[in-house]
Amino acid sequence: MEKFRIGVFLFLLLVLAVLTFSLSKSWKIYESGYEVTVDPIEDKDTAPEPTDEFDLENGNGKVFWKQFFIYPVGLVTESGGYGPDGTMAHARNLYSVNLKTGAVKKFFPRNVYVWDYFLGEFSKQIISNIDEPKLDSLGLDKRLLVFAATEDTNKDGVLNHKDGKRLYLYDPDKEELSDILPQGYVFRKLIYNTAKNTISSIIKKNPPPSSEKAKGKKAEPESPQEIFSYDVITAKGVLAKRFE
Repeated sequence: MEKFRIGVFLFLLLVLAVLTFSLSKSWKIYESGYEVTVDPIEDKDTAPEPTDEFDLENGNGKVFWKQFFIYPVGLVTESGGYGPDGTMAHARNLYSVNLKTGAVKKFFPRNVYVWDYFLGEFSKQIISNIDEPKLDSLGLDKRLLVFAATEDTNKDGVLNHKDGKRLYLYDPDKEELSDILPQGYVFRKLIYNTAKNTISSIIKKNPPPSSEKAKGKKAEPESPQEIFSYDVITAKGVLAKRFE
């Protein structure tokens, strides 16, 4: 009889342990939930992410000078910029295809952050006042302007609009992409209405990244703005004296 009572007690204890474990597991699931993978829902209103895929049928490529097909890799556009149509074209890289010879030129050996690109010869009307419309123009013969960040200047691990941008000129006939700014400087603003085949811009010395700044020291004064002019024909530039 004593053995029977002990057996019943052990059986009830086992049932109680099972119930306690089940209830505690259910409560844990209720509190934290299961870890599942959910496919992201497409939002038609969000801007598309850039892609490295080559899709020549997407309409992003354009023919310039009736001979060169310029194709941007991972094109994303937004309003603004210095170009003729008021639209900025961001990309990872650019290709030029000579439609007569079939030659293909890749602008940068590796993917970068192309902030914008457009033809170097155009005029656009800016209406700042209805009675006095303003005309901005550039006159560079057969050149493509490319603004790009090729180095992670702020050391945050990515190339984007926060990094210092350089100004390049692409000559399609020579298939040459030239970095025209002085070393150590970055592009700030384009100056319109300059002489034929002359491009001028406001530039600044690229500040050292925050990781290179000494701790405990006062922040160095921001580098002054300077004006740089470049002659496309002679391939020479001049840096104006600083304002005093």
